[in-house]
Amino acid sequence: MDNNLLEIREVTKSFNNSIVVDKLSFMVNGGETFGLLGPNGAGKTTMMRMIMNILRPDSGEILYNDEQRHKIKGLHFGYLPEERGLYPRATVMQMLIYFGTLNNLTRHKAQVEAIRYLDRLGMVDFTNAKINQLSKGMQQKIQLVAAFLHDPAVLILDEPFAGLDPINQVVLREILDEYKKSKKILIVSTHQMEQAEKLCDHICLINQAQVILDGTISSVKKKYRENAYFIESDQPMPILHELKEVDIIEEKNNAYKFSIANKNLSIGELLSKLKGKIKIKKFEIVEPSLHDIFIRLIQEQTAASN
Repeated sequence: MDNNLLEIREVTKSFNNSIVVDKLSFMVNGGETFGLLGPNGAGKTTMMRMIMNILRPDSGEILYNDEQRHKIKGLHFGYLPEERGLYPRATVMQMLIYFGTLNNLTRHKAQVEAIRYLDRLGMVDFTNAKINQLSKGMQQKIQLVAAFLHDPAVLILDEPFAGLDPINQVVLREILDEYKKSKKILIVSTHQMEQAEKLCDHICLINQAQVILDGTISSVKKKYRENAYFIESDQPMPILHELKEVDIIEEKNNAYKFSIANKNLSIGELLSKLKGKIKIKKFEIVEPSLHDIFIRLIQEQTAASN
């Protein structure tokens, strides 16, 4: 599966004369984790449902390896919706076998794969438990297993970490990392920016039905990087206050966040000024978090549209 590509081309969707997705375009390559991010009501769920062929675009194209999405069998796709769709009176194994057979697995293959994933997620002792006897976190794990049980070529997960404790979040990331290494397409939508930052290689941020940011995590962070640096020592650093070229932003326990007021002064020159006068324990460029970038861009667009 070396050539694996999902393309969204100028896709538009409206409901009751209200545009929910407006000429959206992006590409997802196999082997990368793609984050589809945005606030509530941005159009993420509608876009994911169109990729799943649950909804059809009003205009534009959705292509998977140059083939129109609506012509491709659904078994090649796996989907975890934010709203859950489990049958409360069914047992865990009944539920997973049912989903597996819907996606062309034999009952035996579905059972084998279900046990394998349940074991990894600490749920193998609950195969005969009814869904309505499980906690929300446990139900989330069952829904996750159902989404990737049939080993789909395209996997779309809406809020996959919801209800999972830190241990199971780590296990899920390991499973998704294995999936990514097989060069398949993985799309994740989440409001947990910390998880998105850890998991995603590429992000697309949408707001008010349109793309406002599209790029790799590294390029996005570089683009929105502040003129800020972090330095830490084992002792106070009064010299930083004495340097006219330096503006202290934050100071705590011999750790300083600062900017360089003189644009002609390079970092190398600054460190030369400090050499021999302080013992530097840690020095780094301050990068904005994905959460900070998300908030900043949404606020800017909201302000511009008012």
